[in-house]
Amino acid sequence: MLAAIGLQIAAVVVSVLIAAATAGWESARFLMLGGAAAIIPNALFALRLALHRNKAPESYPVVFFLGTFVKIGLTLGLLAWVIKTEPDIRWLPLLIGLIVALKAPLFALLIVRKPAPVSGEAPR
Repeated sequence: MLAAIGLQIAAVVVSVLIAAATAGWESARFLMLGGAAAIIPNALFALRLALHRNKAPESYPVVFFLGTFVKIGLTLGLLAWVIKTEPDIRWLPLLIGLIVALKAPLFALLIVRKPAPVSGEAPR
């Protein structure tokens, strides 16, 4: 889960640098705000799941689904805060930053490797 957060951060940073070079720093700032609106709730959700790791396994689905609802609400709240506080919003970079941050964890499976099997165990 933490690898997915790192991948989100890396994808948004690369996107911000590309936006700064091509469209200017103002667009890059809105791209960063859109990415942060997704990264911050995901990081808090990953932290919550990591803290719940050694608890009873029966409670894990409740923690997961409630955490997902809180994560979605916090993402919407952060987006609403950006919309309310920024007088001249650049919508395209804001939405691109949000989409880049939300789609980056899909590629985490390519980066995270399965542990090597212990000698004597059959491979999975």
